Amino acid sequence: QLSVGADIYVVGNVVCRGNPLMEAILDRVLHYMSGPAWLSSYILRDRKVIAVAGTHGKTSTSSLLAHLLDCDGLAPGFLIGGVPDNFGISARLGAGDWFVIEADEYDTAFFDKRAKFVHYKPMLAVLNNLEFDHADIYADLAAIRWQFHQLLRIVPAGGQVIINADDENLPAVLADGCWSPVARFSVRDKSADVTVLPADDDHKIRVISNNCDAVVAWAQQGPHNRSNTAAALLAASAAGVPVVRSAPNLASFKGVAR
Repeated sequence: QLSVGADIYVVGNVVCRGNPLMEAILDRVLHYMSGPAWLSSYILRDRKVIAVAGTHGKTSTSSLLAHLLDCDGLAPGFLIGGVPDNFGISARLGAGDWFVIEADEYDTAFFDKRAKFVHYKPMLAVLNNLEFDHADIYADLAAIRWQFHQLLRIVPAGGQVIINADDENLPAVLADGCWSPVARFSVRDKSADVTVLPADDDHKIRVISNNCDAVVAWAQQGPHNRSNTAAALLAASAAGVPVVRSAPNLASFKGVAR
């Protein structure tokens, strides 16, 4: 692999010291960087990034959000940890300004122990939920919360933090410091910026926002899917697609192939 004469060696977080190629790169002082740093420098640099973070729901929410933006003609780029059935691919550059990225809190590389998502410099940050996870690298919930705080530190004042109003741990993240406007979504509280409730028909949901109160077709079941849907609708709204325009496009979402 050294013989290709690469300009940059992109190092994933599965690589550790002792890997023969990595040891050779270090010995020869070749140029290397982490995957998230490469994304930031070469893919996301001139884009408006929507980072979808949270302990769970990132893949589904990112896939749905990319679909909603695409339906409105915004041609977003995306990088998702699954294959959205509407696109048939897990990543594309896109032709529009927006780029949707599944923003993982796992660490970046053996030489950079920050969460991956701090590299993405989002205009919009979606916080789906916060629970203890990744016990191999984080000691407790507080350690993960600190990483989420770092994410909020880099959202600009002209951007937005989109947060799950139903999650008991996320208020503490905001309390640690937030310098951007905050919008909230919920599956219970009708006073949230976007609320998604069950409808009488199991294949429909009720979507409520300041410009929409509609029952629409939706094939995904359960409160977790309603929460992901509310997050995607609110993020799409922050990107310029009103909920009243996005809600009908939920019916054409096909789901995600893992």
